[in-house]
Amino acid sequence: MVKKIFKNLLSYPYNSKLIFQITEKMLNKTPGGYILSFHDLSPEVFKSQIESLAPSKPIPLDELITRYKTGKSIKNCFAITFDDGVRNTVIDNWKICLKNNWPVTFYLPTNYINGDNLPFQKIQLIEKLLNEKFYDLPKENSKIQKKISKKNLVTNLYKMIYVANKSKVDTYLNHFLKKIPDLNKAKEMMPKAISWSEIRDISKNNLSSFQSHSVSHTAFSALSKEDIKSEMIESKASIEQCTGKKVNSFCYPYGAEISISSLSTEMASKYFESATTLIRGRLKNSNLYFLPRIDFYQENKTSFVRLKVVLS
Repeated sequence: MVKKIFKNLLSYPYNSKLIFQITEKMLNKTPGGYILSFHDLSPEVFKSQIESLAPSKPIPLDELITRYKTGKSIKNCFAITFDDGVRNTVIDNWKICLKNNWPVTFYLPTNYINGDNLPFQKIQLIEKLLNEKFYDLPKENSKIQKKISKKNLVTNLYKMIYVANKSKVDTYLNHFLKKIPDLNKAKEMMPKAISWSEIRDISKNNLSSFQSHSVSHTAFSALSKEDIKSEMIESKASIEQCTGKKVNSFCYPYGAEISISSLSTEMASKYFESATTLIRGRLKNSNLYFLPRIDFYQENKTSFVRLKVVLS
């Protein structure tokens, strides 16, 4: 709460569009274009956040990166990206983009589109529906079964998915999901993914672009070379088959530095023309396969959006 109050106070001057523009100019920020990242948020909030960044305007991600690569101006330009493919988020915010003629890129984890919910969505379900105060951990290789409080369990599960391979994540999540009464009914509470037919329909409009966010949404720092290759090639092929369009950009699951290895960026350079992270920054001296983005969320007021852009 204290942190939120401090952020609101710090961002208060940026309720003024003029202060935002003057600060950008003073700090010489306007020549540096940037990529925005969104996850789940309402179309009303999304629209207000994008509009707050004027006179900067959205251009296609491909165009922004091409301009950056070739040394052309990206002044007052940014690209809009959405991660994960949550159905309501994609469809509702696509309508806003369509109405306002805003190009947008949606990064898709293909297993989710095929029906398997994302790891963090499963943790959210565990957090909501498990009612005991303490839980046994999976035995794994030990005969001693440890107990952990629910609060610490949830915290550790969130930390785990940023660094662990799919096998370990599945072992832990399935262990606790099985403790939820009437699990099949409970799973209906998890956010639904957009369908392949909906992706195909939206992709017919050139304002939209569907790109790869892996197959399983596993931290790539935990994967072998062959697993990384499989995650990239399979997701790329599935999306291209659906849309009939080239998939040339990759988004690392979780996007944190701890979740991305040097092997990941090396492999991305073999199969894609760019790759994005969730490490905050603008396109300036950036590795094409380790591109920064600026992330925004439902709770972010437009004044905070402007402040975060200024500080990036």
